[in-house]
Amino acid sequence: MLQQAVQGSAIYQKQIYLAPGTYRLTVAAKDITSGNTTTYEQRLDVPRSEDDRLAMSSLVLADVIEKLPTRSTGQGQFVIGASKVRPRVNARFRRDEKFYFYMQLYNFETDQITHKPDGEIQYEVIKNGTNEKVLEFSEDLTKLTGGATQMVVEKGLPLQDFAPGDYTLRIKVTDKKRNETLTPSATFTVL
Repeated sequence: MLQQAVQGSAIYQKQIYLAPGTYRLTVAAKDITSGNTTTYEQRLDVPRSEDDRLAMSSLVLADVIEKLPTRSTGQGQFVIGASKVRPRVNARFRRDEKFYFYMQLYNFETDQITHKPDGEIQYEVIKNGTNEKVLEFSEDLTKLTGGATQMVVEKGLPLQDFAPGDYTLRIKVTDKKRNETLTPSATFTVL
């Protein structure tokens, strides 16, 4: 079991709500058997949210996205709202796995008559190095869960048709009422 543990990984989550600003995260770990220690530091920028501008959360690449029972909403590790979203920290996926991504969108302007947002999300996956479009599709905002103040994007893509290599997921979010766009992207590897 030691060899499996050395080759594998373990992830842990703790949610801490922070006011907008810049922070330094320091994680210290100690092996209690050998006494070996290590530290990891990272800068955290918590953005200030403006209610009159289109905004988004981080784009999370995940190996699991599951809907939770109502009584479990907001409770436990990797829970965001009504879903369990377990991130794949190294962004490496095998072809027999499913690749998931998650993000939240905020502050769409609503139509005065329908009281619904008017917009679109375009998705594309590009193979790095060749710039070949492996996948491309779009959807209207009405297909997402949530309302104009907060919408949730939860998607899963099977990888069996992807050749091993590095890819980039590009997303373009458009609020047609405000004529604003967001363009998050993330890279991942298929093994």
